[in-house]
Amino acid sequence: MFTAAELAEHQADAESLMTLCLTLFRPTGTFTQDPDGYEVPDYEDMGQVRGKIQSGSAQGRDTATRYLRIGDVERPVLEAGLHVPISAAIPKPGRQRGHGWEYEVTSVGCADDPALLGRRYLVVEVPAKSFATARRLDVVEVTD
Repeated sequence: MFTAAELAEHQADAESLMTLCLTLFRPTGTFTQDPDGYEVPDYEDMGQVRGKIQSGSAQGRDTATRYLRIGDVERPVLEAGLHVPISAAIPKPGRQRGHGWEYEVTSVGCADDPALLGRRYLVVEVPAKSFATARRLDVVEVTD
């Protein structure tokens, strides 16, 4: 078991590795038309939080990767793929665009892959666990 002081130290260590700046978007429940005439969901900017992306390895697993259909595309679920501080707001998961919270990578740290910049992730599950040092969200990558 951890003491409160030890848990705080582990949380600080975990958060020091979160070098991405993520902008959090919450769906408003309304839709607008884009320039091509398609209906697209509206989102409210909920501010920024630090985080990191970690795509899981399928090696050693007995089960196949889960997929989720976004529009007409099957996208793999990144289990525990997005890490945000445990103190961050608990996002509402969704199974389609416009119904769940999304995070967009808006800046990267010096050790991060610059290819992450501008990528957007839909939260599909918010697992919980005891003695968490970070919130590890199940996400799928979505594109605009």
